[in-house]
Amino acid sequence: MDVRKPPKKYVADKMQEVVEEAFEVRRKLERNMNRRELLAFDKVLGKYMEPENLLKRVETAIEQDYSLVFQGKQMVEQKRN
Repeated sequence: MDVRKPPKKYVADKMQEVVEEAFEVRRKLERNMNRRELLAFDKVLGKYMEPENLLKRVETAIEQDYSLVFQGKQMVEQKRN
């Protein structure tokens, strides 16, 4: 996470990470699935890729980053004191 990134770039990168994560899961699973299972998985993946669901996942990823930054800040402040 680079705090110097402009907000638009940061959010776009987070969105890209969320989408890549979903397709990485599919790539791992497709080796062991038959055609019907893949079709069923793709339907679920399609629902996951709907804007409102992606937005929730991106918000969660951003909150996790914020939490890490906040924890780091607390650790630095504790060391100072």
